[in-house]
Amino acid sequence: LSNDSCAEGLVSAQGLKVLYTIVNRKPKKTLTLALDTLKTAVLKKIGMINRAAIDLGLIATLLDILNAGTELSYVEDITAARVHAIDIVKALSEDPDKGPMVCALLEDSEVWQHCKDQRHDLFISRGPFVDLRIAGPEPAAEDGTADRSVL
Repeated sequence: LSNDSCAEGLVSAQGLKVLYTIVNRKPKKTLTLALDTLKTAVLKKIGMINRAAIDLGLIATLLDILNAGTELSYVEDITAARVHAIDIVKALSEDPDKGPMVCALLEDSEVWQHCKDQRHDLFISRGPFVDLRIAGPEPAAEDGTADRSVL
């Protein structure tokens, strides 16, 4: 997805429709991956992909995911899936051609009003584990200042 020809290939090869179908079905193991892939595509801001995603009805599907609450608790890493959905909606709302239509849909969405201004990147883990850091007194260096090299 690094250039327009790849984008054209994605759209013409029905790749976008396949991703949309996966997202629409909300499968346990692949929803988050499909949303992450879609997010990567729409963040490239290639008009053809974004307009095709909007035309497929992706906005309504993403809002359904955001509105589902515990109904989607079976989905692996549902928190990340929701974050990806929000990022996709935000990116599509900035489309020069269809963005105003998307923004009009979003104005009427109660769920969007609740999540649009939240900072969501804090909820995505970058690995299979949680990196916990325990706060405690900082070890002092020889000159009496905190030794930050051990933190």
